[in-house]
Amino acid sequence: MTARAFGIGALTCVLLALVPAGAVAVAERASLQASFSPDRLATPTTISFSFELSTLAGTAPAPLTRIDLRMPAGLNYTTTTLGLALCNPEALVAHGLSGCPANSRLGYGDAAVEVPFGSGAGHEIPEIQAVAGPSKSGNMEVLFYAKGLYPVLAQLAFTGEVLPDSGLFGSQLATSVPLIASVPGGPDVSITRVSTTIGPRHLTYYKRVHGRRVAFTPRGVAVPARCPRGGFPFAASFAFLDGTEASATTTVPCPSRRDG
Repeated sequence: MTARAFGIGALTCVLLALVPAGAVAVAERASLQASFSPDRLATPTTISFSFELSTLAGTAPAPLTRIDLRMPAGLNYTTTTLGLALCNPEALVAHGLSGCPANSRLGYGDAAVEVPFGSGAGHEIPEIQAVAGPSKSGNMEVLFYAKGLYPVLAQLAFTGEVLPDSGLFGSQLATSVPLIASVPGGPDVSITRVSTTIGPRHLTYYKRVHGRRVAFTPRGVAVPARCPRGGFPFAASFAFLDGTEASATTTVPCPSRRDG
């Protein structure tokens, strides 16, 4: 199985949260959503993910330090053409997404953030990208890139590692999440929502045909030919700087006979 398409979440994983110094730990909670497009069995697809983080008290969660995203068993990675090229981490940091080959892109998304001062709730980090990176340990590595302009001016790149899983899940993307300060030397930002995709939707790759550069749409990861009873399971676990944890699960329903 090739893991070139595991940039999930991302994609998903450029996520940070806020807790002021000396704050008391509060129980975090998380929700997770996922979908396939197109939603058909045995068909290459774009996988969409989103999750929200909050606390039982209704406040912003503590800074996120780790996320493990698990995907259902049976997804077919052998025929995908996502991640035909690799992005150099130094180039990504220096030049952003423009420093990476177009054929390294895996997905994209955005996030809603809160800042620990003023009325910062609801502002967005409009650019979150996932690209294929070089492997250092034999496992697939995914480079995540986030760029925020307001209320936080920040550029961040970090790495997730694809690991095998078992049972209902075929793989997991384990990512250590760095922090983003609201201002230099200030408290960290809270990200309360993240949405991302992994797949060919809105991605353009290029190849050489008879010496000409030709654009094409990459082939996504294929949905299994059979749907498990109850649908396709996804799960995510989150660890926070204050020692608390949260988890969330969701299921993509089996497509109807007409669609499958």
